[in-house]
Amino acid sequence: MLSEEKKELILSYLPLVKSIAYKVHRHLPSSVDINDLIGYGVLALIESLPKLDKNKNPTAYLKLRIKGAMYDYLRQLDFASRGIRHREKSLREAFDRFRLEREKEPTDEELAEFMGEDLEKLREDLKAVTFSYLLSLDELFQEGRSYEELFESSIENPEEAVIREDIRRRLIESIERLDQREKLVLQLLYYEELPLREVSKIMNLSMARVSQIKSSAIEKLKKFLSDLR
Repeated sequence: MLSEEKKELILSYLPLVKSIAYKVHRHLPSSVDINDLIGYGVLALIESLPKLDKNKNPTAYLKLRIKGAMYDYLRQLDFASRGIRHREKSLREAFDRFRLEREKEPTDEELAEFMGEDLEKLREDLKAVTFSYLLSLDELFQEGRSYEELFESSIENPEEAVIREDIRRRLIESIERLDQREKLVLQLLYYEELPLREVSKIMNLSMARVSQIKSSAIEKLKKFLSDLR
């Protein structure tokens, strides 16, 4: 049973949970229910309360815990499934065929017509593909550990501090090796948390092209990080 003090604390942070859920949901296909994200966020909030230190930026800590719980839940939905990778391959092949035949890059509307598909269905699939790579990028930052494992690690542990600094150094070195357009796409999608459609408007590119750039950038990061190990 939660005490009245904890109930009040949960209610005070509920807007934060909802804000994070809506930001994450903007990247997702409509098949994902935002209420599920909010539910997992609230559970993470409740579990975090005993460890909450009001003297050490509790909001920043809770943001990481809440978002981490949502991402861990979304991994269970298998955004990296064989079906999504097959769909990504078919979209890329159609994009390349269009560019070869028409000697220009297709808009999303042109690509949908070229493939004989519904435009909104194509955009939903592009969002799913893009988010699968955002999860992949997130996993690179975690070095294969779940959020719970990361948070259970003592921040005072010297070994953990060395590991985190090594990860940070390798990530910075790897990101610097990307071209400017790849860096911008990752910044807008991952750090600014803008949805794919907004990024495509900012860069004046189709959603399909932005998705390709993002995929290429993350695959390069994986290779660069592997080379630096």
